[in-house]
Amino acid sequence: MPAPGTGTIDCQVLAGRLQHTASSAYPLKIISPQAARTTFADGSQTALHPAVSYVLSYGGGLVHGDRIHVRAAVHAQCALLLLTQGSTKVFRKGARTASSNGTGDQTVQTMELSVHQDALLCLLPDPVTCFAGSRYHQRQAVDVHPGGSLLLLDWMTSGRMSRGERWQLDKYLSVNLVTATAPTRRLAIRDALLLEDPGLRTRLHAIDAFALLFVLGPHLTAVAQRFRQDHREHRIRPFRATPKHASVEWSVSEVSEHGICGVAVRASSRSTEDLRAWIREQISDLQMVVGESAWNMYL
Repeated sequence: MPAPGTGTIDCQVLAGRLQHTASSAYPLKIISPQAARTTFADGSQTALHPAVSYVLSYGGGLVHGDRIHVRAAVHAQCALLLLTQGSTKVFRKGARTASSNGTGDQTVQTMELSVHQDALLCLLPDPVTCFAGSRYHQRQAVDVHPGGSLLLLDWMTSGRMSRGERWQLDKYLSVNLVTATAPTRRLAIRDALLLEDPGLRTRLHAIDAFALLFVLGPHLTAVAQRFRQDHREHRIRPFRATPKHASVEWSVSEVSEHGICGVAVRASSRSTEDLRAWIREQISDLQMVVGESAWNMYL
């Protein structure tokens, strides 16, 4: 029997057909609706077989002390989209004095992901929303094999703004690790964001959402190139987006480490919805890779 809060996802193509399996244990729930390849006007289809999995939690959020752990492997000719249904809500300390699995003084979510050659993994969740007094630790580790592609979105909001909660969390730590697997295992990217200063509300008064994107690998060349082109046109770092998303400020930097190439993008905004719309617009070329069916599930 799997441990509480654990889940596994596996995608591979066998005899020309997608085999997409997933399992999970309370309080984690994984739902995998069927996605279809897109057939274009010339009769060709998207090169990859799309798969979609929603990573959810019972009760609409993570209770203090919960521990979630997800493993996923994406094999050749597959494109897996990992999504959520609404923001990941992290409830405050004290909502429950002790977790059922004894995880201690914070909520923890970890993901161990593997992307094989000629495969694509898109981690595109809704933002994390930490309630006042909450403590949250997130770790996402991705192994990228030669020829693999990764689109990773890691973002958060200032809290329950409708209740006047802005940057009142106790602690937020998010760590992203991207490892190249060949010719030897080498850490290519390590990014960490730690927020626990009691003065956050004053220092971040003009910001309500942060986002980090990694756009890496051959299947995402068009997506990465769009970020590069916009950067070249403006020649300012960081700079504001178009008037359509005027509250978004963002920067872009090149990634080229141990055979893993692409761009890293950081963005912030006074409006979560403005940032969401801007991200979707910037990565819209992804639709040509994963197909209309999977793309519409993301929207």
